[in-house]
Amino acid sequence: MKGDRYSVGILGLGGRGVEFGGKGFERNGGFYVSCICDIDKMKVEAANKVFPKAAGYTDINSFLSHNDLDVVVIATPDRTHAECTLKTLSANKHIYLEKPMAQSIEDCDAMIKAWDGTGVVFMVGFELRYCTLMRDCKKIIGNSDVGRIITGTVIDNVSVGGQYYFHGPRRRKDYIVSLLLEKGTHSLDLANWLIDATPRRVYASGALDVFGGDMPNDKRCVNCEERSTCHYYINHERFNSDYGTLSVPDYCVYAKECDVSDNSIVLIDYDSGARLAYLECHFTPEYTREFMFVGDKGKIEALYNNEQDFKIKVWKRHEKEPKIYYPEKITNGWSGHGGGDEGIIQEFYNLLRVGKPSLKGIKGARDSAAIAIAAFESEQTGKAVMIPAVQYPSDIEH
Repeated sequence: MKGDRYSVGILGLGGRGVEFGGKGFERNGGFYVSCICDIDKMKVEAANKVFPKAAGYTDINSFLSHNDLDVVVIATPDRTHAECTLKTLSANKHIYLEKPMAQSIEDCDAMIKAWDGTGVVFMVGFELRYCTLMRDCKKIIGNSDVGRIITGTVIDNVSVGGQYYFHGPRRRKDYIVSLLLEKGTHSLDLANWLIDATPRRVYASGALDVFGGDMPNDKRCVNCEERSTCHYYINHERFNSDYGTLSVPDYCVYAKECDVSDNSIVLIDYDSGARLAYLECHFTPEYTREFMFVGDKGKIEALYNNEQDFKIKVWKRHEKEPKIYYPEKITNGWSGHGGGDEGIIQEFYNLLRVGKPSLKGIKGARDSAAIAIAAFESEQTGKAVMIPAVQYPSDIEH
């Protein structure tokens, strides 16, 4: 730590780790990158060109022993989140962990148990809580404008499934478990947060209806004879995403190994009595998130997209017309997600400055992961799945 600036180590040097975990944290002004780590030496060398003063490591234990390290940003593949978090907690470093929290409920709970009593600030990257649309929705619901939430629907329209997820390892269950966990946890977290209740039972149905097929697993776009007519042909080495540029593999989206559902419907029962339907589809024409909640006093609808064409409609019972709100559009900041990236880093900095342990957002992280994990089990078995309870530390912040 130098003055009031915290030293950051980036664990996992993909696009999100470098662009958000490194550049984003440094843009905040309260952080500087002191060290970087990835098992891929080439990624370490590439990241060193971006952060020339940072020490580079390929071993996590050496990285965690770096003598100038306050905060670890964990941006490794999902399947390594639990292991990396537990090791970082053992080293007593503050943690910003990218979503999802983990790939099993047992791992989520083990992480919570290991955190308790460490004094570490532990935050999971649900930056959409901090975008202007969701801040306004939370305020409206908090003011009881629609009353107690009884039912709702959340829809993830994911137009980039064929341009992104199904070209690489994220098309396999053994790598991500499901796209509900990899992609859907953002919207599931927002639903849990807005309803302000704990999910207890999940039933899901899903299928692989558009992607996958009989193509060889090693077939690539670069040498495909149908590349001139295929809508999912990758003809570039970089892919523009919400938070910068990412390397994207160009393997065929119709390969045999594709086995994750490209569309799913999830029904969720909460301990408050509320019920939610969540729909996720990876072959829609648009890339948006739609939210609708009905309470005992009225109804709220909200639309999210990356262009920040945000819109909220609130219609109270027994009133003739709804009210329309247009949340602030962030145009003067550096971050994406409607100001969410910038907002969550500032919140993390604020928590560090308070100097007390915090579990900001961890309940939401565990609950959203638990829904997705239970939904995957339900898809496989055709049965409803109960989510086990967990004991949270007493000073938890939702």
